[in-house]
Amino acid sequence: MTDEKIVKQPRRYLPEDLDLSVWKNVEAELKRLEEYPVDSVDSLEEFLYRWSELYMVIQEQLAWRYIEMTRFADSEEKRKNYSNFYAGVFSRAEPYKMRLLKKYYDSPYRAELDTLRYENFDRIVANTIEMFREENLPLEIKEKELSSAYGATIGSLTAEYDGKEYTLSQLSRFQQEPDRKVREETWRLSMEKLSTVHEKLEELFDQLKEIRIPQARNAGFENYRDFMHARKNRFVYSVEDIFRFHDSVEAVVVPFVKKLNEGRRRELGVESLRPWDTQVEPSGRVLKPFDGMEDFIGKAVAVLSRVDRQFGLNLQKMKNTELLDLENRKGKAPGGYNYPLDETGAPFIFMNATGTPGNVRTILHESGHAMHSFSTVDERIILYRHTTHEAAELASMSMELLTMDHWDEYYPDGEELKLAKKEELTGTISFLPWCMTVDAFQQWIYSNPDHTPDERDEKFAGIFARFEGGIDWSGLEGERRTRWLLQPHIFTNPFYYIEYGIAQLGALAIYRNYRLDREKAVADYKRFLSLGYSRPLDELYEAAGIKFDFSESYISELVDFVEGEIERL
Repeated sequence: MTDEKIVKQPRRYLPEDLDLSVWKNVEAELKRLEEYPVDSVDSLEEFLYRWSELYMVIQEQLAWRYIEMTRFADSEEKRKNYSNFYAGVFSRAEPYKMRLLKKYYDSPYRAELDTLRYENFDRIVANTIEMFREENLPLEIKEKELSSAYGATIGSLTAEYDGKEYTLSQLSRFQQEPDRKVREETWRLSMEKLSTVHEKLEELFDQLKEIRIPQARNAGFENYRDFMHARKNRFVYSVEDIFRFHDSVEAVVVPFVKKLNEGRRRELGVESLRPWDTQVEPSGRVLKPFDGMEDFIGKAVAVLSRVDRQFGLNLQKMKNTELLDLENRKGKAPGGYNYPLDETGAPFIFMNATGTPGNVRTILHESGHAMHSFSTVDERIILYRHTTHEAAELASMSMELLTMDHWDEYYPDGEELKLAKKEELTGTISFLPWCMTVDAFQQWIYSNPDHTPDERDEKFAGIFARFEGGIDWSGLEGERRTRWLLQPHIFTNPFYYIEYGIAQLGALAIYRNYRLDREKAVADYKRFLSLGYSRPLDELYEAAGIKFDFSESYISELVDFVEGEIERL
């Protein structure tokens, strides 16, 4: 995107927008597309562009309702507005979408299209048509309604500490405190508050599970796991490959994380490392990278600009057009995301900043997603704008590492900068066992659907222990069993997690290239961003200058690289 292009002022779609006329207008456009004459290769391509343009509008309307629902998760009106639009417009348009894709796919003129340009699109379309079942639409509507209750439940939890009320996100910042007593008290307080909704969340998850499993059966799959693997267009790796990934992390990464944690234990001078000892800086320094939201955003713009001028300009445009909601507050859904807005021409970033170093990583992570969105803004085929998650997370996780040399904007003190960099590098590796835990847990859940909540919690504890990196949970067995309840993806985006692990390996490989040749690594990264989903996943990784690989030998190489970088610091 050039400097001259200006993001459109986004339109917030309000509840009163949704009435019968909305669906009637959308349906009229869909019917026009059904009747659109395709009598040449040029008219076929024009038909495809018109279809994409319409769905960009529909998806952006859904996007704004989702954004508002998460910004005000305690608002029943916002939740209903999202659910009503999903059920009344988006879901009702799906059968039309399938017929329109089939019209494209069955056209004799498709063979005359540029093969390189359209071969990946054809594969995606064929899989989309094959996976679609109209009888699943009511189930998907219900699933959306139920999953939105998770954010409302967690977002509404507050706890009083030292005379003040905190959300769980705000309470988490005390995990940075040098005073171990404060860390333990606030950690236990968070888990105590979680226990008050334990039963409610277990019931919610059971409801979601019972909605999801029939979708797989309707599509001809034996289990929901295999259904989702196919639905997510995982064309270049199998379920068996994922299990090998689990094994590789257990064999290579877990011992390294245990080594890192043993070093942390010694630095802290404690007998054993407890869950409330994992985030504090052992030196006793409390890193405070920014003071307020203006400072937070301004520094992010400066950091991104030093990697690539356009990156900084893009984030500034988002600020100027109110496409950022970054500060944590009561009633806001947990987590963070970047939501593309195709019609506006820019994305929206949502997060829950509380003043911690983790917030710096989050804004730069989501900015990586945002630059992906900006890089594909001229792409006329909508499916090519929204890449598969393994590539989307490569964009975001790589941005964290590519910006690291410029974190002096947040940490002008040289020693604090080193500490922040070390934390980022150790975090990239330490994350992998948790990623495997979340994925292995979901693999078990949906391969063994006839389980009780108690069996589910017990299985999670066992999987957690398999990938655990030397943390002492003695006396906290109940908290360990329910730790999964704090992972939103399990509720809201089933099986969307292993992508983080795959992308983390890719991001480390990009950073390794960056250490060898900065200009080339950034140029490769930008070329990868510009491709969107126009090429298969393994080719996207190749465009970024790296391999698509999560074998034990490859992971060993990257662990050795990270260990060397940590020693260098």
